[in-house]
Amino acid sequence: MKLVELRNFFEQELRLIYDVDEVRQHFAFLCESYFGYSPAEVVLNLQNKASAADELRFKDDLAQLKENVPIQYIIGKVDFAGVQLKINPSVLIPRPETEELVHWILATVSNTKSIQVLDIGTGSGCIALALKKARPNWHISAWDIDNNALRVAQQNAKDNALYIDFHCVDTLSEKLPKNNWDIIISNPPYVPAALKQTTQPHVLAHEPHHAIFVPDNRPLYFYEHICDYAMQQLRVSGNLFFEGHAPLMESLKILLQQAGFSDIVLRNDFRTNPRFIRAKKQ
Repeated sequence: MKLVELRNFFEQELRLIYDVDEVRQHFAFLCESYFGYSPAEVVLNLQNKASAADELRFKDDLAQLKENVPIQYIIGKVDFAGVQLKINPSVLIPRPETEELVHWILATVSNTKSIQVLDIGTGSGCIALALKKARPNWHISAWDIDNNALRVAQQNAKDNALYIDFHCVDTLSEKLPKNNWDIIISNPPYVPAALKQTTQPHVLAHEPHHAIFVPDNRPLYFYEHICDYAMQQLRVSGNLFFEGHAPLMESLKILLQQAGFSDIVLRNDFRTNPRFIRAKKQ
């Protein structure tokens, strides 16, 4: 089969699940993974014939796509803010919005000295590793409650030759490690459980629910605990950064104000949704 025939086959088989542009994007991702092709090179090489082995691989990937397996899990890796990460269903797929959070942190905090940074709910390690690559002099710790996720993050740190101090920690515990942090960052679970019915099928079927959903009656549950911890363990003038659910960001701002934080900044993502917030300990 030529690549163009394979792509046409993908479009035909996936037409009820994805639109044509999405199918072609997925096909391009697979070509990049297998052949190192850029999107432009995929177009230039469509008349090339795929080997029998490559054809079998593509058809196996197609079968997974038909089961709503995210393309990132099929490929097993993703690029995030200059770091290549291995991922599997133990961890959430890093989103472009979270890259924006990393860039905002780097633009906000000076690189002139070594500081203590904590990433709560690290998952694949994406935030911690991207920050460490950009700021080698920062000492970065990362927590997650899930040992399977931590194993993924630790492997990513090893693969990228970056040191992160990983720990298995339940953020909701009453006894959390003490330290004088300069920055605390978290992208915790924040989607109300009632929204499961409108969540995309590939997310609902394959990404870890405990890292996404929170009780409907207490959607800011994780933020409440992290705010309490940050008030105790952040240095004076230390920064707290959150990513969150757009409809809840004003409520999160009020929570931070009531907790005693100052200089609170709410920031939109590239889709113009309120997504990030920064607060400073007085």
